[in-house]
Amino acid sequence: MKRLAALFLSFVLFAGILTGCADPAVPTGAPAALDEAVSSAPLEPITVRFLAAGDNLIHSSIYEQAKRRSTNGGYDFSYAYAHIADYIAAADVAVLNQETVIDPSKEPSSYPTFNSPPELGEEMLKIGFDVFNLANNHILDKGVNSVLAELDYWKERNAVVCGAYRNDEDLNTVHTLTAKGVTFSFIGVTEMTNGISLPDNTDVRLIYTENEPLIEDQIKRAKENSDVVIVNCHMGTEDSHVVTDAQQALYEKMVEWGADVIIGNHPHVLQKVEYMIKPDGGQALVIYCLGNFISAQSNAPNLIGGLMDFDITYDPAEEKATVSYANLIPTVTHYDSGYSDIRLYPLSEYTDELASRHGVRARNSSFSLSYIQSLVSEQIESQFLAPYRG
Repeated sequence: MKRLAALFLSFVLFAGILTGCADPAVPTGAPAALDEAVSSAPLEPITVRFLAAGDNLIHSSIYEQAKRRSTNGGYDFSYAYAHIADYIAAADVAVLNQETVIDPSKEPSSYPTFNSPPELGEEMLKIGFDVFNLANNHILDKGVNSVLAELDYWKERNAVVCGAYRNDEDLNTVHTLTAKGVTFSFIGVTEMTNGISLPDNTDVRLIYTENEPLIEDQIKRAKENSDVVIVNCHMGTEDSHVVTDAQQALYEKMVEWGADVIIGNHPHVLQKVEYMIKPDGGQALVIYCLGNFISAQSNAPNLIGGLMDFDITYDPAEEKATVSYANLIPTVTHYDSGYSDIRLYPLSEYTDELASRHGVRARNSSFSLSYIQSLVSEQIESQFLAPYRG
């Protein structure tokens, strides 16, 4: 981008001042010579590794076990995420859909109106998440004051947040994170909020999928102010692997408007992953649903999710970003009888022995390693199911 070239030029001028080693053959104040020097310096493509996770859906069984494991009277969530923490840490940038509200001023609560202990967020930051999408159907579960409390919570921890906005100014501010010199912007959109509406007198703003002009404006604004645009979109039919016509149509429009990656969630089960061709000819990555990151849901498909491990390569010379690698890491949420000892595993570490004593077998006796493998292969194309690269 032009700003990268400007930064490089500033560096060249600053270095010359410090060292006093200007080429005597180049007279002071010769802009043509400097332009030639800058233009001849190669601007190499930059690759940033990403990881995206699905719905962090914290039922009471999860936070109650975290309370029992704590040694200081709080909540210790580390057990639940221990087997996948290294996968999160391996990414340069990791994005999570935080499905449940985190309002530290209120007691934890479960379905149908969720609130999670603040220690949950601390654990997510500890294992390596950088960006938190709050645009989902549960964002208004505890009212707008809790939305503001959660925004304060993440701001105090310097986390990047999208999908819930304090006011119009916040809504129209491009929310960004810079990694390896590449600037990424994040937008969060939701299809619904479980029938709960924003009060007329609030400044809090959400972006709903039905408001396509606003979504288009948000993406185009982000495109002007960042190198890569990532949209988190919470929509679709719960418990269905079938992508709806509305999902397909909106995602195609978002790519046309400038989205480089779309991370879909809400159905709580895996849905397909595909590439779409962008207007600049590059590839946009479209993930329709990653399923649950973790939950205590009781149906077998809800316990099979995925972490999307992908690379964005940005070419500053052409001002062009493309997805240069994408691979799904299948995951299994395991619990024993009575929803005890809930924890996450990468499928590569899951075993038939674990599957044979999964608590979900009380409802689905066919749950097994082969069942999980079949479901994953039915929903995700083989090109996105290579062995984990480490």
